[in-house]
Amino acid sequence: MGKIVLYSDKHIQVFDDKIRFKSWVLPWGKKDVKLKHIRKVSEKKMGLFTGRLRISGSNNFRDWFHFDATRPAKNKAIVLETDFKIYKRLWITPEKHSTALSILKKLV
Repeated sequence: MGKIVLYSDKHIQVFDDKIRFKSWVLPWGKKDVKLKHIRKVSEKKMGLFTGRLRISGSNNFRDWFHFDATRPAKNKAIVLETDFKIYKRLWITPEKHSTALSILKKLV
């Protein structure tokens, strides 16, 4: 398990059983999130005050944004709702948004 890469870009890799964040915090710090912890996958629009300017991290204990220096140029994110106690929503901004969204929706 976890050997088949279904999607990959410079920030994330989606395997058949997990998502690997290559840049969880700042440009370093890998983290794996098992798909069994993801309850829902959705798409959200980002605005100036709703995540678009957040390069990394969080300002609350609900949402987490992996490091992405190009996020201010993007207007959509994929939100992964998890069963974690803190950072229940992981906001990801893959390079190929539609491809990653369709793969994640099929897996979850």
